[in-house]
Amino acid sequence: MNILQIVHCFPPESMTGSEIYAYNLSKAFLKRHNVSVFYRINNPALKEYEVIKSNCDGLDVYKINHTFKDYDSIEKIYNNKEIEKRFLKVLDEVSPDIVHIQHLLFLSLGLVDVIKKRDIPIIFTLHDYWLMCPKGQLLKNNRKICKNPLSANCPYCLSTSLNPRVLVKKIFKALTHYKIPTRFNPDLAKIYKDVDLFIAPSNFLRHRFIEFGLPPEKIIYSDNGMNLDILKDIEKIKSDKIRFGFIGTLIPAKGVHVLIEAFNKVKSNKAVLKIYGKTPVNNNIFNYYNRIRRMAGNNKNIKFMGTFNNKDVAKIFKEIDVLIFSSIWEENSPLVLHEAILTKTPVLASLVGGAGELIKHDKNGFLFCAGDDNGLSLLIKKVIENPETIENLKKDVVPVKDMEFHCKEIEAIYIEKSRKRIDLKNSCNTFNVRLHVSSA
Repeated sequence: MNILQIVHCFPPESMTGSEIYAYNLSKAFLKRHNVSVFYRINNPALKEYEVIKSNCDGLDVYKINHTFKDYDSIEKIYNNKEIEKRFLKVLDEVSPDIVHIQHLLFLSLGLVDVIKKRDIPIIFTLHDYWLMCPKGQLLKNNRKICKNPLSANCPYCLSTSLNPRVLVKKIFKALTHYKIPTRFNPDLAKIYKDVDLFIAPSNFLRHRFIEFGLPPEKIIYSDNGMNLDILKDIEKIKSDKIRFGFIGTLIPAKGVHVLIEAFNKVKSNKAVLKIYGKTPVNNNIFNYYNRIRRMAGNNKNIKFMGTFNNKDVAKIFKEIDVLIFSSIWEENSPLVLHEAILTKTPVLASLVGGAGELIKHDKNGFLFCAGDDNGLSLLIKKVIENPETIENLKKDVVPVKDMEFHCKEIEAIYIEKSRKRIDLKNSCNTFNVRLHVSSA
């Protein structure tokens, strides 16, 4: 089977949750299928929309360079004809039996229409809320969860978070004047119709999209699979202090400010907080990293460990006794929570989005209200004062799906949805062979 994966970013250029999942799934399929990946890169030294074909660990990858140089309207965030034209050539070259979309951020919703015109089945895994929120997180600038997606407030949210050094100035200024319709163009109803099946890695996300208008029969729940090998048999390195850890991107949505505020209230030298993560480019706008550094102040028990490669995440978990998941947006099925479960690392998690499906209160961690630094601080103190709690929370482990098992689940969907196309291909090939023999 020829499989084409589409994702907004991909290793080695980017290694966050959805990209790592797309990589691991593609590698698993590569054992018995042909797999290609189409994704976007951002390289100012290359021509805009240049497509580069290369190989990544055996995968044929097609990288399209997209730096926003020609953006003159907010509509291009979702519909980009230039990307669609270049993608069409890739589509014809790969000739996939099925296309699996992981994300269309920085690409174009129009890719769905391009694929459908070739009568190729489409599977779409929803990793966040991008189809209903330009920022993907349904989080307003005041850090409150947005209950009214695709409203008149969208341009304001965008205008205060995008980086004018990346986007041309005229677009940045125009954002506050552009009225986003209740449905993007192409209409979401058409996207719902053209995609053969949506997959939600959490029940929470599935219900959210059904509430938004996605027909229930078009979306199923299936949690992401994990590459278990890299986190197998992790043994914690002993320490005389309890090591709390944060692992993730340092953006407001991840609630690092809540975490630091909570930890500053803990007056104890029996614990340290290690913060692992990178700062994105658009951090230049709201200066979030500098703000959280100032919040940490002279607290010697808070340590910023810098960015990391996800391939080295096992080393990080060896030096973390308790993970703190402080997100304030309704996350889907966070990779880091799966990693914590696999390494038997208890979690203090904000009860938001799909987190409660993975972390069970007083079983493999403790839950607190998102944004509640006082509640988080009390839990941190509880663990410090009762260190035996850490071992007790390792006894009830929520099962995590192996990538190979997950691959077979997805493969069954691929086969079901692409059977007609494969049968047609086989019929055509048989006819051509007969024609060749007859002519001879």
